[in-house]
Amino acid sequence: MTKTTLKYMLLLVLGLSLALLPACSGGDAKAPQDKFETLDMSGVNKRINDNKGKVTLIMFWATWCPACKTELPVLEQLRAKYPKEKLDILAMSVDDTDQAMHEYLKTRPTTLTVLMAKGDVSTEFGVRSIPSLVIFDGEGQVAFNSSGAYPFEMLDPVIGQLVKGQ
Repeated sequence: MTKTTLKYMLLLVLGLSLALLPACSGGDAKAPQDKFETLDMSGVNKRINDNKGKVTLIMFWATWCPACKTELPVLEQLRAKYPKEKLDILAMSVDDTDQAMHEYLKTRPTTLTVLMAKGDVSTEFGVRSIPSLVIFDGEGQVAFNSSGAYPFEMLDPVIGQLVKGQ
């Protein structure tokens, strides 16, 4: 499958789901993290560069966003299906403080890597609403960047094609 075909498939599959699940405006569970690492744009770029050879999915979200809360289990399904050597999933919180994350994760632990985003990160990716997904291929190129919550049935084939292409 060519990159152009893959991009059209991504746009079609993920674009169709925008009508299904609106964005918010403005596995095994593990214990909540004690401290959340905060990444600025250089930290995100370093992570993507370190991930050469595997797909990287970043979801921008917040604890107060209902659609974000529905997207977390979808990403956990992807985490369970694809090995960490093939897919890195980052849940980048845009909450104001990590205290909100601590409180939320006490009641809803996750298997995902949860990070705090510095203001410039979401701006650099053009995030205007959440949840927002940015998917990088194994070469570190943006394969998808869009707001909205997407069901597993739509994301799985996209991630599968990207992982297969590595």
